[in-house]
Amino acid sequence: MRALVIGSGLVGSEIGDDLARSNTFSEVVVVDAKAENLARLKGKKIRTVKTNVFHGSVLTKLLEDSDIVCGALPGRLGFEMMRKVIGAGKDLVDISYTPQDPFALDSLAKKNNCILVPQCGVAPGLSNICVGDASRRFSKVDAVRIMVGGLPRHPRPPLNYQFVFSPDDVINEYTRPARIIDQGQVKFTPALSGMGEMRFPGVGELEFFVTDGLGTLPTSFPNVNEMAEYTLRYPGHARIMESLRTIGLLDKVLIEFDGKSIEPRRVVLELMRSLSRDSGKEDLLAFRVEVRGRMGRRLGEVRYQMLDFYDPRLQATAMARTTAYTCTAVTHLITQGKIPRKGVVTPEELGTDERLFRFVKMFLKARRVLLRIRSLSK
Repeated sequence: MRALVIGSGLVGSEIGDDLARSNTFSEVVVVDAKAENLARLKGKKIRTVKTNVFHGSVLTKLLEDSDIVCGALPGRLGFEMMRKVIGAGKDLVDISYTPQDPFALDSLAKKNNCILVPQCGVAPGLSNICVGDASRRFSKVDAVRIMVGGLPRHPRPPLNYQFVFSPDDVINEYTRPARIIDQGQVKFTPALSGMGEMRFPGVGELEFFVTDGLGTLPTSFPNVNEMAEYTLRYPGHARIMESLRTIGLLDKVLIEFDGKSIEPRRVVLELMRSLSRDSGKEDLLAFRVEVRGRMGRRLGEVRYQMLDFYDPRLQATAMARTTAYTCTAVTHLITQGKIPRKGVVTPEELGTDERLFRFVKMFLKARRVLLRIRSLSK
């Protein structure tokens, strides 16, 4: 089989390398517009193509020669890429968090007899799979709280942060209103709201704030009373980003300065890139999903927790590992014919099948990504 990976950033390159390490694929083609991104790839079975997939007929030819596709583009590009891949009748597992609703592609995927698993990274993605698994254990789900953060192992002030995925998508976490479920109603709340502090085992004190990372969960579980996703950072980071946003430094609207048009957001991004490099490559991924519900008359909670670190042997960040391996696990599910239907199949739908959930959990474990599950009852 031949796999095609579209996008070779920090996560996309690890998707390509992990697929290439598998005996399932005879060739893995990875395409990206930047040579420096393609240079990250290390797999012997990998063929790289430097091109913009949205120009000309390049993508059409690449799709013709592929059996399955993994998408790893920034969110602003993801939906159009998904539409093209599904339009060509190819199965696709995609990690991007797009502004558009992936369910809009359901009829096209069914018409072309293919599977689209959208938003299948770590969060949304693995977090949704965990919620799906928890829903199978309860007669009714009451509340969902997701807390995830990619953080530098050795933080450096003032931001105590380093980029571990698309910088544009990181900034979106501080600016995009977050969709939550509050008292049974879907609502939007400003990004960076709901700030609080918690202690994460193995890391220490962290802060959290609401971000727009539920993905397809509100559509899949509309009867849940409370549901929200929180991003984790080292204490003090959120207030700095809130101040930058308040004075307009995270805006995309151009301002005139010294006879030139400048986008404030681009300036902040470049400064953050510099600070990010100073923190080095080593990162960690803190992950917790708490699902409360009812088991008959009893109240219960299932907690999924994970702490992962930079892998020096593979030179893979914790964010790349946890995101990429969730994507490649589901890619293997498709190639093995274990997903029984066509159309848009959400990560949480996969989690509701005990066999599929166990496959993903063991796939991650084989790569030393350990997801621990604890059940509590009252």
